[in-house]
Amino acid sequence: MSTEAVIQQNKERSSLLYSKEKLLKLYGIDIFAAASSAAMVSPFIAVVDRSIIENLNGKRNLMDGLKYGIRSFTTQPFKFTASTQFRIVLGLYFSTYATANLVDTTCEQYSVEPAKASMYKFISTTAVNIFLCVYKDKVFARMFGVSASRALPKLSYLLFAARDSLTIAASFTAPSYIANILQNNSIISSEKTANVVSQLMCPAIVQFASTPVHLFALDIYNRPGVSLGMRKQLIRKEYFKSTMARIGRIGPAFGIGGVGNTYFRSFRNQIQ
Repeated sequence: MSTEAVIQQNKERSSLLYSKEKLLKLYGIDIFAAASSAAMVSPFIAVVDRSIIENLNGKRNLMDGLKYGIRSFTTQPFKFTASTQFRIVLGLYFSTYATANLVDTTCEQYSVEPAKASMYKFISTTAVNIFLCVYKDKVFARMFGVSASRALPKLSYLLFAARDSLTIAASFTAPSYIANILQNNSIISSEKTANVVSQLMCPAIVQFASTPVHLFALDIYNRPGVSLGMRKQLIRKEYFKSTMARIGRIGPAFGIGGVGNTYFRSFRNQIQ
């Protein structure tokens, strides 16, 4: 190796924020935080997602579905956590949190500008979340639907992707900006409190926009061929309670789960 190449290699090493050993430890905490956060929120999310689908297709009303799901989890926890329903949700949220965490740490390692780091995190988490969430919704629609199993329409795929893009933006990108606004306008003085409030608030608020998209996508699968007017009528009828259910669902998913993920990642500060 030439002298110039050695000098260049040393410069690149010196520009890295963490040593190789510390970086691997940080990645380990990132994965542990993702697994812990996903395990915390997945049971409730699995119950709510099934309940919304069964409510929309008339199989079981929303409250009965929630009661049935919670009872299944509390009375048969091992059977519930071994079910396809739970494992798909757990894999989805573990993968989403792990992607966000690993991208964050990698951007820190290479001293990426905050704006670019946010963009990289949004793109990567959106790609992972959309792919897995659409797969989850396709499986759930077939598992808990009342009609014969069939392929998910392409328009439903697109609508699910649009819904998830809104959710990811509100869960991983918007909170930091909202927290800064809350502090800069002296609404909340504590940085920690501003971060928690924005992390809980942003994913919930976006559900008012994303729920109609979600209902429309499911109705296309459940009732192929019905008129647009009939779809609008169903969405209006189910909008409020479905939005409230999805806010209740998204609170654990990206609100409480996000706070938990941040807490577990705070142990990174103890790595030497």
